[in-house]
This record gives sequence, structure tokens and C-alpha cells, in this order.
Amino acid sequence: MSLRELLKEPKGKMIYRRDQIFLLHVFWEAPDITAARILLEALGRCAKATHRDTPCVATYHFRICSLSSAVISQEPKTVREHAQLQAALKKLKFGVPRSAVLADLRRRAIDTYLLDLDQETPLPNHMQQTPVMLEFTELYLDERAFYEHAGSKDYLDAYGEVMQPKLMNRQATVCVGSPTAEIKEKILDPMLKAISQPIPEGCHLWRAPKTAPETSLFISLEAPGTVDGVMQTLPLGLLENSTTCLAFPHPLLHGRIRIICIITKLLCEDELQAIIDARFEGVEIHCPEEHLEILSQKVAKFGSMVDLRATQSGYAVHESAGLVKQE
Repeated sequence: MSLRELLKEPKGKMIYRRDQIFLLHVFWEAPDITAARILLEALGRCAKATHRDTPCVATYHFRICSLSSAVISQEPKTVREHAQLQAALKKLKFGVPRSAVLADLRRRAIDTYLLDLDQETPLPNHMQQTPVMLEFTELYLDERAFYEHAGSKDYLDAYGEVMQPKLMNRQATVCVGSPTAEIKEKILDPMLKAISQPIPEGCHLWRAPKTAPETSLFISLEAPGTVDGVMQTLPLGLLENSTTCLAFPHPLLHGRIRIICIITKLLCEDELQAIIDARFEGVEIHCPEEHLEILSQKVAKFGSMVDLRATQSGYAVHESAGLVKQE
């Protein structure tokens, strides 16, 4: 389908093919907090268009994640320590034309003269900023939803801002599920270099909520070990109540397992206690702003063991996703 056809295609379809469900989880390092905020604002506009047009994109959630602090690059002080300058030098080493490398630096708002300085030269003060790790989670119920969620002018305008080279140091993408061969060959493999992971035993990518969602909580957990070992410690109630429950090896941290659970009901104190008792090394919960106060009261007794935050950009569960039907 051409872009023109995609823009004209009727939106809001409520049917999907279950054999094509897949999830993307992206670790995206922005060069500084300003870049991270620009990303979240633009992604919020992408999410608004996606929410309006494609109920079969069940999750479209973007955030700064405290669990990723261990993989954030250090604040660069010299040319040698600056990720984007080093990437440019590597391109030159491998024969990329200098004119192309310099043009890319300009798109990243980086002064090109820095490329020719000694590696130990201090960077200008405005470039000595601490990077920020963001995480994106996107759940597509089929190929059509993947293509059609981008089929509007307002989405494409916002996405153009997201893809500004200056907003990214590096990214790592995990793909779980059954994307079609076309999506893998055209996008996931060549563009995202996505790492494919299986759906572990006991996990599920999508289980439609049986009742109208009470809320939408995005829960991130992290622990050392293996996927099977970590899943055995997951509280049964969390597993049973999740629309999505998934564990996979962290692509940037060897020996670490990330678990994501999305639920549509407010957690009670006993459920929070069960999560704490499982002794995960990291627990982060994102919730809608309107439920932040009530959850804060429940989380308060656990002190710093739970990092509770308001949803920053996008949505954890589309409120109409439970109404869509399989073809």
C-alpha cells in the first residue's frame, strides 16, 4: 500500500489476525534530558493519533525508566567519550564519504570542527550532558495495525520529529511474537536490528480484559538469572491479571531479565506486598495521573522499593482493545 493509499484508508478497524501479534520493546538512549523531553512530547502526539485510528494497537507506551540507569552512558567530557562523535569517526574509518558524515553531524546539531580535534580535547560545556535512557513498548495485534497506525498526517509530522538524529545516541530493540515476513524483512531486521525473543512458557502477549478497564498500569520488573527462573518468582495474581505478561533477557545487561506486566485494575496492598516479597531488584509502576494519588498511598509503606510514576507518554492499554475481535 502506498503512502497516499494509507492516508486515505478508513481507520478504526476492530478486527485482527491473531497469528500476527507482536510486541516491540525499545531501549533508546537520548543524549540529554532536553532530548528525552522532546522525544516524549513528539511520541505523545504519535500516540494520540494511534489511539484515535487503531484500537488494534493495544499498547503504545513511552517513558523514562529508572531500571535502565545501569546501562546509561557516562556524561561525556572529551571527544573520545561522546557517542555520536565516535560513531562519526567510525563511519570515516569504514569509508563513508566525509561529506556525508559532516552532513549527518549537522543534522545532529553537532559542530563539525570537533571531528578533527584530538580525542582528549574537552567538549564544550553544552555537550557535557548526562544521557537519559527511555523505553518504548508497542503491541500490534496484526500487520494491518502496524501499518495503519502511522497512516495520518499528524502522526507522520510527529514521527518526523522523533527521528531527528540529534535525539538518539543508540537504541536496542527486542521483538517478541509473530511479525509477518514482510515487516521483518522491510523494517525490523534492516532498520531496527531487532533481537527476536521467544514467548516464554507461562507468558502471554495479549489477553483481552474481560471487563471494562478500571485503569491501565505498566509494571516493569528486573532481576538477575534466567527467564524461567525469574518467571517462577512472579506472583500468580500478577500473571493472571495481566493483559500482557512477558519476560526476556535484557539486551544491554548480560544476565539480567526484564519482566513487563500490563494490568487494567488497581493493585491492592496485598498484591503490592506479593511483588515486594518476590525480591525483584527493580520495581517500577507507571499509572494514569488520576490514579497516582491513591496508588501513592498504597506504595508509601514500601518506601523506595517501588518507583511509582505517572504515565509520561502514550497509553498502556487502549480502552477499546478488549472489544476488538479476531478475524
